[in-house]
Amino acid sequence: MPYILAALVLLAFGTLLYRAYRQSGDLAVLLKGTALVGAGFLFVAFTRSMIVYKPLMVLHIAMILLYGYGVTVYLLQGRVRPFFLAAPLASLALFFAVAWLFRET
Repeated sequence: MPYILAALVLLAFGTLLYRAYRQSGDLAVLLKGTALVGAGFLFVAFTRSMIVYKPLMVLHIAMILLYGYGVTVYLLQGRVRPFFLAAPLASLALFFAVAWLFRET
């Protein structure tokens, strides 16, 4: 079931990428959108590592949803929302800070 959902999300973002490219005709929009979608999948892949700290994992999943909203706004309207696009980086930084502070020596 998760693979079907991931395929549907990938298909939706692919459709949005194609629509944004056809609307603007600019290759930079397509490349930037592809990079944003690829970064989103990297954020999702990193979520499995965060299961050690469950509250941080829940926060990271919420930040990924904000990131998806930011990418969708960029692809539909062409407006970049830096807070939404940087949200998963904040949860990753918090994860590494907590791991560094509470490491076993």
